[in-house]
Amino acid sequence: MNNNKCLNCGGELPPPSKHSRNDARKYCSWECRDAYYKKKYHLFNPYKGTSSGTTGAISELRVAVDLLSKGFNVFRSLSPNSPCDLAVLKNGRLRRIEVRTTFLGTSGKPNSAVNKKDDLSNIDHYAFVTPEKIIYEPEIKGEDR
Repeated sequence: MNNNKCLNCGGELPPPSKHSRNDARKYCSWECRDAYYKKKYHLFNPYKGTSSGTTGAISELRVAVDLLSKGFNVFRSLSPNSPCDLAVLKNGRLRRIEVRTTFLGTSGKPNSAVNKKDDLSNIDHYAFVTPEKIIYEPEIKGEDR
């Protein structure tokens, strides 16, 4: 790989900033960086050609099936403006679930914008749905299974 070329367009990289500690630039501009990641996302997107609403519905249904198989009673919201996507009940305990369709980042954690300080007042768990698995945060504990 030529370290002087943009990964997206192959153009010359700008010189490093005088405030930069190292010259680890990979893109000639923020636009090229965004375009590169957009192409990369679409390359691995299992729902190509599907609207974002349908993709979200697929993820909600995947979470519903997963929780049903773990013995939860699952209720799905009828309104797209509800404070949570699913409500689940088990052993007399009701929980609110927010479903997010995402991919895992290089750290192995979901790439999803979540402001936990605000959102946790309306929900009890996030369900991050990737093409391979579902990750619950906070984790749904074993006594609920």
